[in-house]
Amino acid sequence: MKTLIVKYEQLIKEERWDIDYHLPPIEIAKFPKELLTEIHKCADIIPDKRNPTLKPENSFLYVDISSIDVITGMIVNTQELMGEEAPSRARKVIKQGDIIISTCRPTRGAIAIIPEELDNQICSTGFCVIRAKKNVNIQYLHFILRSESTKEQFRKWSTGSSYPAILDEDILKTKIPLPLKDSQDFIADEVCINIKKRNERIFEANSDWAENTRKIMQQIMSVSV
Repeated sequence: MKTLIVKYEQLIKEERWDIDYHLPPIEIAKFPKELLTEIHKCADIIPDKRNPTLKPENSFLYVDISSIDVITGMIVNTQELMGEEAPSRARKVIKQGDIIISTCRPTRGAIAIIPEELDNQICSTGFCVIRAKKNVNIQYLHFILRSESTKEQFRKWSTGSSYPAILDEDILKTKIPLPLKDSQDFIADEVCINIKKRNERIFEANSDWAENTRKIMQQIMSVSV
């Protein structure tokens, strides 16, 4: 059981009574203090919106929270909708290289980079859209946003029980380790290499599964009655 002693005055000031909010973060404290920076210093929130229903006969690609594979942090499926079909939450404009962060249940890690094919498309208002500043590697930023040290802080800022959520300003004040650009680039390359290896192994496993399934079916068809 977690226990913590907090002064009543602090509870009133913070307007938060949940223990996770008041417990000091553990994971981010493992990094050297001089390496830490708040997200607002390395990325900007992009507030651009567009209402697809104003052009009901135009189609667009829509990204919602279910579009993201929370294991890899990649967009794995999108919906192609007509403007007249747009849900009320389909409003935020996304550009290639932007990073979208789910503000609902943020500790799941539904955080993704927008690829070229989704440039100028639409995502749900359930995302915070950020754009990396100069000298910040996008792949590195994406990787570290999905780390335990970041999700621990997201949990701290979250409010609500059934569907915990955070605000854009909570994301901006979250701390991340941000090394020099050369180190960011090196780490990003390592991440990309390992993603490629993962995808290759999944492809091989799926191919083996398909081939073995075919052989099993042939065995069944050759069984004597």
